[in-house]
Amino acid sequence: MRVRLLRAIATGHPNLIGHGAGRFALGVLMAAACTLPACGPRGGTRAPDLLPVALPDLDGAHASVRTQMQAAQAAVAAARDGSPAERAAAYGRLGLLLMAGEYLEAAEPSLANAVRLLPDEFRWTYYLAHLYRQQGDLAQAADYFERAHDRRPDDFPALVWLVSTLLRLGQPEAVEPWLAQARALRPGSAVVRFQEGRTAVATRDYAGAVEHLTAVLRLDPNASVAHYPLAMAYRALGDLEAAGYHLDRAGGGGEGGEGSLGLSDPLMADVATLLRSPQAHRGRALEADAVGDWPEAARQFQMAVELAPDDAVLRLSLAIAHDRAGNPRAALPELEAALRLDTELTQAHYVLGTLLERGGRDDEAIDRFTVAVAQDPQSAEAQLRLANALRRTGRVEDSLVPYRRAQEIDAGVEEARFGEVMGLVRLGRHGEARARLEAALRRRAGHPLFATALARLLAASPDARVRDGRRAFQLAEALVAEHKTTDVAETMAMALAELGEFRGAMEWQQLAVDVANDAGRPDLAARMSDNLARYRRGEPCRTPWRDDAPEHRPGPVVEPGLLGPAPER
Repeated sequence: MRVRLLRAIATGHPNLIGHGAGRFALGVLMAAACTLPACGPRGGTRAPDLLPVALPDLDGAHASVRTQMQAAQAAVAAARDGSPAERAAAYGRLGLLLMAGEYLEAAEPSLANAVRLLPDEFRWTYYLAHLYRQQGDLAQAADYFERAHDRRPDDFPALVWLVSTLLRLGQPEAVEPWLAQARALRPGSAVVRFQEGRTAVATRDYAGAVEHLTAVLRLDPNASVAHYPLAMAYRALGDLEAAGYHLDRAGGGGEGGEGSLGLSDPLMADVATLLRSPQAHRGRALEADAVGDWPEAARQFQMAVELAPDDAVLRLSLAIAHDRAGNPRAALPELEAALRLDTELTQAHYVLGTLLERGGRDDEAIDRFTVAVAQDPQSAEAQLRLANALRRTGRVEDSLVPYRRAQEIDAGVEEARFGEVMGLVRLGRHGEARARLEAALRRRAGHPLFATALARLLAASPDARVRDGRRAFQLAEALVAEHKTTDVAETMAMALAELGEFRGAMEWQQLAVDVANDAGRPDLAARMSDNLARYRRGEPCRTPWRDDAPEHRPGPVVEPGLLGPAPER
């Protein structure tokens, strides 16, 4: 039958022309090539007929992609007189490069030729199966996954993908023999339990599906792909509450689930890293970034930048990855290069500002944050950074504008609200500061940051119109029940001293001093001792925050030498 079909195709049989003949013919030709010997006129074997291959339109591709594709095409031509293995390798590499670049239609004949040249070679058959899967030709994919399994019966990924493809084809009754082999290879595997669960759903064994998919979540609590089929099983069983719970957590239950469950597929992993292009390396960098592998993200972004050195956004991404990987010195030149390429790249100004302030170079950081808010006035984050930098460098009045702007943009930026209050305190505008704190506590009742600050103002403000010792004590009393910190202990001491309870004030202040000493902060304990001496003299505190209090120096901890010395101006 196959011989007759081949002859019909070769002669352009009218019943095959114009009725999906192209794809049908290709499938039959490849099937025949994989199973029948090629006979010459004397009965000996001859080289199989190969399909013509051509590169797709690569005008829109990056130069590095075009170079690799053209080199692979030249290698195919150069291997014309080579052995079947050499020719298959050349065709296969071209096909994989095209597959990696998502030129799937162009990749098909190249991989098909590799299969024809080496029909017993597992990898080319396996890759062709995946190509058909990606194209949506599931019948061909299942056929070639089965062929791949025949060539390597102990290959676990081939079995898993065969099962997955049969389920997508709506053939759950066909998967049990393959599932049994997969279970034998990897007993207890979450990937196998997932496929068993999907099969049970497809065969309406909903109780079995719940058992299998619940086991998947026990093996891997982050296996979000198990939630959707589990929700469908619970819905069919009438447990709508459990169905809703899992539906809310669903991450899809079909295609792609195998990979997210940690299926190791080395051959397909090779395809993912085969093509060198800025886009491919950026994709791999983002994958590394998603799992917190910053060194690998930086490595991939570096390769992307090498291929596209004039891409400012890639350089910004590389800088961020370097910084996250603990290498801020490497980040600095990339940010500077990004801004040379694009002076309006707001995020680069912002990130450079954060590096500069960590390096103790506040004046330069302020310049960067100023540009960032000018270019993007709606960035609450940039407004806050600018305000903090201005306040800690003594430009307190100037800081109030960006603090208020940050709150207008995002009412939930509590740090900006607190920063404005502390700016008002620094300027001696305690009445305004109290009003802002009262408003903040109406919004967020009991918020410890605002409650502590208000209690301090009410207890220790030099402005008699602001002080209210009784209210300060009530706030502090509520705080000490849940927040046993030196700040809260000092605040309670201030409130008691304002009420004339100096013995209690000394006890609380002594507690704060002891905690600071125990924490290895004798410097802080020494500064706290000033108030302790004041209470012993029967004097209340009239300084809510010391001049060197951290509340007056917002922002990151300065890391000396982080970026090297500041340039001379």
